[in-house]
Amino acid sequence: MRDDLHSTDASLRRQRALLAGLPLVIVAILLVCFLALDRPLIRSDGLAYFMWLQSVARDFDLDLANQAAQFADLNSYQVFLNEETGEYASVFPYGSAFLYLPTYWLASAANRLPQFHINDTYFLQHQGATFPYSFFLMLGTNLFALLAVILAFFSAARLSSPGAALLSSVALFLSTPLLYYATIEPYMAHVPGTLLVALMIYILVRHRQHAASWFFMGLILGVALLVRWQLALYAIPIGLLSLAERQWRKLLLLALGFLLLAWHLPFSWWRMFGSPWVVPAAIQGQQAFLAGPVYVKEVLLSPERGLLLWSPLTVLALVGLALLFRTHRSLSATFALMFLLQVLMNASLYDWGGGWAFGMRRMTELYPVWVIGLATLLHTAYSVDTTTIWSKWARWGLTALVLLAVAFGLLLLLSHLNYVNTNLAHPEGGPLWEEVRYQFTQSDFRITAQVIEEHYGIWAWRMPGP
Repeated sequence: MRDDLHSTDASLRRQRALLAGLPLVIVAILLVCFLALDRPLIRSDGLAYFMWLQSVARDFDLDLANQAAQFADLNSYQVFLNEETGEYASVFPYGSAFLYLPTYWLASAANRLPQFHINDTYFLQHQGATFPYSFFLMLGTNLFALLAVILAFFSAARLSSPGAALLSSVALFLSTPLLYYATIEPYMAHVPGTLLVALMIYILVRHRQHAASWFFMGLILGVALLVRWQLALYAIPIGLLSLAERQWRKLLLLALGFLLLAWHLPFSWWRMFGSPWVVPAAIQGQQAFLAGPVYVKEVLLSPERGLLLWSPLTVLALVGLALLFRTHRSLSATFALMFLLQVLMNASLYDWGGGWAFGMRRMTELYPVWVIGLATLLHTAYSVDTTTIWSKWARWGLTALVLLAVAFGLLLLLSHLNYVNTNLAHPEGGPLWEEVRYQFTQSDFRITAQVIEEHYGIWAWRMPGP
């Protein structure tokens, strides 16, 4: 009996050491990605988020009048004057500004040092601010992405195994839009949104038995609402879980934490748009923005941006979520409902593809859900009887599929970067097959390497291309 106890203790110590050491592998892999692909240039939608950040960090308010004047030469759609209210408004949410406050203050301090004044004329022309502001914000996004991947790893490890969680967290980072929006376009709200969802799921998986955890999940969901409005839908499955378990106190704490912050969204809409119940994009575009959920097929299967084509590893993750139902029914149903609601939400937008996007960018925040699903599938495959030839084939076949999906995701990323930078007729990108075909028939990897050298990665930080 004593020998058995010593053996169990040794096994637990080894597993804890493994859990503590594996995040270092994640750090190393992501650091390579950041150095190779980071782009410190605020542009497109990122300019709107930076204007919010500057308003909060420098002016200590949410009045965009100063920013509209300062960035007048660059502002084309990010901020507009609402003539009905007389207020400057933006369809882009402001919540991420509060998460990035430390990076802005660090940038302001670095801006006093001559070493950080790199190519001032270029950066002022293209982003309206000197290099430190885009550089430190980019580092903040890198940190948020790293934390999101590590949190997803620990969540998946609790429900499967450390090895399966490691492979899943890294593979899905490399083969979903999260890599793109953590490096190529680091100023949009997808990475901070993913971090918030990952933190919420981490608490749900590992600490939901504590009542106080539900209050903190509510707070996180309130912040998520202010970061990206559609992330409020994640509150519905969590609330239904507490109802299914008849945990009324937990439901009350969840709602209280959420409402402590969520109230500010309708208040800000009332100030900017004259009503707390509006669709901001419809007001700016003066046309309908929401439809019924009529674009489900496009969201999932369209070559333009369809989730299952641009990120095929999510198919295996969905299989894993189904397998999770055998051991953790409530969590499996919760994650499945999160996925379903995001599909229906994006399928209800006339702009379902997200404009100039890489893949189904508006579903980037589902990353921790995918990690748990894929880790469950891998763990199941590696836990079955290994004495039969079929189990061995299934195990190695699944691993090969994961690696193949990662290779395809990286190929698609390189093809997209080549396509949008060298195909002047379609800088917004094209269908998946067209971009890959362009890479192999009208271009080559030598040109792709030149594109990356001139626009992305540490070697291009001095002038990362328009």
